[in-house]
Amino acid sequence: MPGAFTAETGHRTFALSELMVRAPWRGRGSARRIHDALLASRREQRAALLVHKDHIKVRALYEAWGYETVGEVVPFDGSPQLCAMVLSLENSVR
Repeated sequence: MPGAFTAETGHRTFALSELMVRAPWRGRGSARRIHDALLASRREQRAALLVHKDHIKVRALYEAWGYETVGEVVPFDGSPQLCAMVLSLENSVR
């Protein structure tokens, strides 16, 4: 299963990077609306993102949106340990 899970075709996974909302708009659902609008027209099977392992509140937010932690990774020398999170886009209502 690990090989099948990580196999990529170039069209299987949408990588989400750097979703941030400025302070005045935090806590108002802005990040969720941006996220959902961004993914609404995607045709990939899943979305993936990396979150700093120690950012527990951010990880919990993504989990509330349906993401699951699938592992941890240090993507380059000097990088902190990050959690790899995946959201299935198949059969989701977006």
